[in-house]
Amino acid sequence: MCRFCFCELSKEQLSKRCAYKKNDIEHDIPWNNDDIFVDYQPSNILQPKSNSLPVIVNGLHLQKPEDPLFCPMYWNFIPHWYKDDINEWKGVTHNARIENIYENKIYSASLKQGKRCVVVMEGFFEFKKTGTQPAEVYYLHSSDNNLLKAAGLFSTTKLHSGEILRSCTVITTESHNNLRKIHHRMPLLLNRDADFQSWLDFKNVSPTDAVTQIKANCQNDLKFYKTSKMGSRELQDTKKNVGSKSIMSNWLKTESNKGVKRKAND
Repeated sequence: MCRFCFCELSKEQLSKRCAYKKNDIEHDIPWNNDDIFVDYQPSNILQPKSNSLPVIVNGLHLQKPEDPLFCPMYWNFIPHWYKDDINEWKGVTHNARIENIYENKIYSASLKQGKRCVVVMEGFFEFKKTGTQPAEVYYLHSSDNNLLKAAGLFSTTKLHSGEILRSCTVITTESHNNLRKIHHRMPLLLNRDADFQSWLDFKNVSPTDAVTQIKANCQNDLKFYKTSKMGSRELQDTKKNVGSKSIMSNWLKTESNKGVKRKAND
């Protein structure tokens, strides 16, 4: 699953961190400033229906040159045929399962039309529920501290209000390796520059080939740790637990030195 993203980088920082090479020259990715429904604002918690995500698309979708272009998008996929108030949209469409993306009535049209995008984030949070204990919060990020780039789909619709709305969904897949300990689903992350380029190149790479490629090369070498709370990248405070263990250890040593005997099952 992907429901709480972390990205505190400014637009300028994202442009530079996502720079690409063309004709041996490095280019920062510019931002589209036309028809912005909800602009991107850096935040420690980006949530569906509340925030806009930093999303990269092929410029051709916006009548721009055929180069990567940042475009802020509302996070909760709104189909092109929906024209009413977005607050009335009841669909839970912030994530799309890769397993049935061809058949899904909500997303299949965008996939066929080449409306593929890349959602950029520094990391994301997941809840882990164990038994009756309170849910624990984990922060997941790249093993080399690079930005995460998740495959996504987007839609463009003109609302009855006359506003142009661009919305997106993050594609998810089954979690790999030790990530299953946290959650059984994860964003489908683009692991290589070639995957990033192919996913955006809707003119030359068919939907079938694009999906096959990203499924085969999904990034799964993420790191994770327990955080103090949702939205925080601070490690959970374990000082109290460590202190308690130290006190108990010292006490046992003291009693042992006094010659106190204990049964093995005490």
